[in-house]
Amino acid sequence: EGLKVGQELSSQKTAELVAKDRLGKVQDQVYRFLSYRPRSEKEIRDYLGKKELREEEKEKIVKKFKEEKLINDLEFARWFLEQRQTFRPKGRYALKQELRQKGIGEKIIDQVLPSKEEELILAKKALVKAEKKYASFLGREKKEKLMAYLRRRGFSWEVIKKAVDEREENR
Repeated sequence: EGLKVGQELSSQKTAELVAKDRLGKVQDQVYRFLSYRPRSEKEIRDYLGKKELREEEKEKIVKKFKEEKLINDLEFARWFLEQRQTFRPKGRYALKQELRQKGIGEKIIDQVLPSKEEELILAKKALVKAEKKYASFLGREKKEKLMAYLRRRGFSWEVIKKAVDEREENR
């Protein structure tokens, strides 16, 4: 800032420097918030909402992070779905709901959601996990438990039926 020792500062200049410092600290906090995992724009805005900032300061920070390509809802949605598919497979309906909660728009959601074929693969992957959980059940009861499990995971009835039927054929 070009300050020198012993320099007199006006109250306006002092207020500007304090505001700039506060804004810098909040930006550092947002960097830390982003360091754990990617975030959607809505998540960043919600985080900034907890800070004591004016609306124009929040917009300035969001704009800066967008310019640095640290906020990108399309990339976030792709990352989020990849994580879900790898660690906790869910159906199109559940994924759509989760992305909406993260503030992702319908256009982006439709662009990144898995196709019916991909959803079937995810359902089969989820069935492998459920098999262990319901190993003590037999016959029709086990089939019903598996179908209910997939339904809770947001898979469509069509995908559930096909995945469970294919599981039965492979036994």
